[in-house]
Amino acid sequence: CRVPDGSDYDEDPEDANLGGRSIRLASLPPLPKRSPKYRSEPLMGICIVSVLSIMLVSVTQGVNAAASANSSSVVSDEARSQGASIQRVAVALIWAEAGIAVFSMFYLLLGNAGVIHRSEKTCYPIPREVEERLLQRRSLEGLKNIRGPGGSRTMGTYCVRCLVWRPPKDDGKVHHCNICQRCVRGFDHHCGVFGRCIVAANMPCFCAMIAMMFCGMATAMVAVTASGGVEASSER
Repeated sequence: CRVPDGSDYDEDPEDANLGGRSIRLASLPPLPKRSPKYRSEPLMGICIVSVLSIMLVSVTQGVNAAASANSSSVVSDEARSQGASIQRVAVALIWAEAGIAVFSMFYLLLGNAGVIHRSEKTCYPIPREVEERLLQRRSLEGLKNIRGPGGSRTMGTYCVRCLVWRPPKDDGKVHHCNICQRCVRGFDHHCGVFGRCIVAANMPCFCAMIAMMFCGMATAMVAVTASGGVEASSER
């Protein structure tokens, strides 16, 4: 899932010579266009989560329905009750696990977690060289990210693509993703399966989604085993 995503913009940033607010926020150039992979990569993740959820829910529900339909009077009331209880718990668990997985997937895809959005606070003051080029309607191509004033808690480096100030690295890794084309806080890696950056803010959902896959498999296995135990009792 991890995709190498280096960028020479983040190497050896230049020192800032700060300008002012001569350019309105609405007049800034549009944000960089996202890579085509931003829309194509999530298709694999959506398919994996959807197929696994449907398959595991169907197996658990099907086993439960089959066990209920084939319950025999030969089976003791205690064994039948115990098997039915396990089946009910398994069905409830598998739906909960599928729900958590789907919710986590949608948060990962739509949550924009960790993205540094443009605002008065993040865009200003614009470094003088960037400001001059923008006023002259010149391209920012060739500019490196610009280092902020020493000791600042908010102005670490200025991204010349997103046109936002990024916090110092002491506050966690900040990175401009070449696929998402946005600067994000708490960067860990770009996931090539779901097409999104995994950052500190969505890491719990990412881990929960993976955990639910294994929990769902375990739940389905318990349901199948419990059903087999009841059938074995009826054959004695």
